[in-house]
Amino acid sequence: MAVIGKLYSSIVVVTMNYKNKINGITVAWITRVSINPKLIAISIGKSRFSHELLMNSRYFGICILSNKQKQIAELFGTYSGGNYDKFKDVEFSFSEKNLPVIKDSLAFIECEIVNKYDAGDHTLFIGKVISEKLFRNDKPLIFGEHKILEVKNDV
Repeated sequence: MAVIGKLYSSIVVVTMNYKNKINGITVAWITRVSINPKLIAISIGKSRFSHELLMNSRYFGICILSNKQKQIAELFGTYSGGNYDKFKDVEFSFSEKNLPVIKDSLAFIECEIVNKYDAGDHTLFIGKVISEKLFRNDKPLIFGEHKILEVKNDV
């Protein structure tokens, strides 16, 4: 795992809304997979409550977190939405597809789930970007070597 830990990535909160049950999960396993059409892949552990919601959902949202939102990343990565309302103390609004958008995120991407692939103990969800909005041009949070890192300078 030490070598794989050298693969750094952005930290995002993936949001969902299934039958009016909103939830979000901190995700570092995210990547672009196509430019035309715009496709994004997220990898979600099968044991997660979010996995169950996403398996039954049509859409997911991606809140790209700023380097000032480490507490948000920790909140959404620590508790299970199955028994804890992660949004109760977080300011948010709803997107056009009724997905939670966390206030002060750098950006929000709304995706339609177009494919799901079994990937061992995870499922890869492929989302087609249907809308995207940049709110601020600050530094992002990143994940690498098994920890959350705040970008302070240009990388």
